[in-house]
Amino acid sequence: MSEEMKLGKLKFNTTSNIAILLLISVLAIVHLESILQPLVVAILLFFLIRPPAEWLEKKIGGHPFMAYGALVGIIMGFLFVVSNVLFSNLQSFTEEVPYLSEELRKKLTWFDDNGTIFGFSFDTAEVTGLITVEKIETFATNLVGSLASFTASLVTVLIFLLFIILEAETLPKRIKAAYPADVERITALAASSSQGINVYVVTRASVAFGQAVLAALILYSYGIPGWFLWACITFMMDFIPYVGALISLLFPIVLGLIILSTSSALFLIILLIANQQLWGGIIEPQIAGKRLDISPIVLLLLVAFWGWAWGVLGMVLGVPLAVIMKLTLESDPRTKPIAMMLSMNPKSD
Repeated sequence: MSEEMKLGKLKFNTTSNIAILLLISVLAIVHLESILQPLVVAILLFFLIRPPAEWLEKKIGGHPFMAYGALVGIIMGFLFVVSNVLFSNLQSFTEEVPYLSEELRKKLTWFDDNGTIFGFSFDTAEVTGLITVEKIETFATNLVGSLASFTASLVTVLIFLLFIILEAETLPKRIKAAYPADVERITALAASSSQGINVYVVTRASVAFGQAVLAALILYSYGIPGWFLWACITFMMDFIPYVGALISLLFPIVLGLIILSTSSALFLIILLIANQQLWGGIIEPQIAGKRLDISPIVLLLLVAFWGWAWGVLGMVLGVPLAVIMKLTLESDPRTKPIAMMLSMNPKSD
């Protein structure tokens, strides 16, 4: 029976080494963003496309680059079409901002004159300071702008991906030659990381896509300005756990309250919330089978950290990175207790 790790027996040298390593890692993440961010995206993209690329390679034969190139080409073509439609929709929404601002002013003026809730009246001046159409436009523009900045680094991502594909062919042999005692653990870690990322991304993408399609149909049927823009934002924000999907509902609901009657706006709110709950609360558990075995508070803290370091893209990448971090900590007996502390349902040996 292996000796259990006790918190009181954790050596000071080990603790100080971990603290120094964390400090160096944080400094590198913040100051080397332009290099590390494309590298991380390339690694995650490699893990994601490797299973279908291997299947395609068996079907068509030839060099592995043919399969990887075909998949990357499909992804790039899809992103190109979506980005063009997205920017066009953003421009159309921007053109409607003056009209929407005027409609918001009329609604607030009417509420000042006639509006009460359960007999209580409210000062709409505070609402005007919190929510304006210009702020909604700024949010959408910044989010689309972050996508544009990532697109600008896409060439770097593809270069990293090219070298990762090349390294994948020879790296296992080099690891086996250099670290024969650890080759099984490293191979198992790579396989677990690949499987965990694939399960998460495929599940989350399927759920986010289904939710975004239904949201687009709902918003289009109600005539919400920028309906395709908000559907794309719904898809992206759904990758941010717990809070992303709810945030994505806020702005379409505000626009609905501005341009729709009270009853229509109420039905719009019910439909959007029901759509989110259907995919997030019912369909996703059926597809995934089980959720990530990471504590919710730990996951939120990690997502917040990556959001602070790399913005919205960092929040999207936060969960796959958390999966890799937890699997890495679990693979080493010295750091396994830390992985157990991060887990929602830790399994003791």
